Amino acid sequence: GATAAARRVADRLIGWSTLIAAGLGLAQAAAMPYLTPLFTPLPAVREAVAAPARVAALVTLTNGPIFAGEGIMMGLGAFGPLAAVTAAGVGVMVAGLSVSARLGLGVASVWWSLLAFHAVLLVGQLGHHLRLSPLATAGRGAAGAVEGG
Repeated sequence: GATAAARRVADRLIGWSTLIAAGLGLAQAAAMPYLTPLFTPLPAVREAVAAPARVAALVTLTNGPIFAGEGIMMGLGAFGPLAAVTAAGVGVMVAGLSVSARLGLGVASVWWSLLAFHAVLLVGQLGHHLRLSPLATAGRGAAGAVEGG
């Protein structure tokens, strides 16, 4: 039925988004040694940006499934759960930034805080998709959840 078809589309969206994000993240990481010399001739600056750039590539890896999951949740009208997951992620990110500021951990730790935010979003959105959403029942063979039957 329509629920099973919607689940298949959502699953494909998450899969393709993840593959594209993985490709972009890997390309970003692979290009880093070639791009940084274009922006600075200073070896110290190149070394300083290496760690943040690697973490930024990891963040890029998470963008695809997060954006897909957010779109799926909005399409289902799951604005309350989406807001709750986002608020939890922001709390984790702010805690990470606070620790980073107190310990003077530098720019890479800002990116790690963003990655932690993304991890919370990813777990929350995939948890919703696989367990709580009307589409989750389509994955278990139930019918009628989306069409209201």
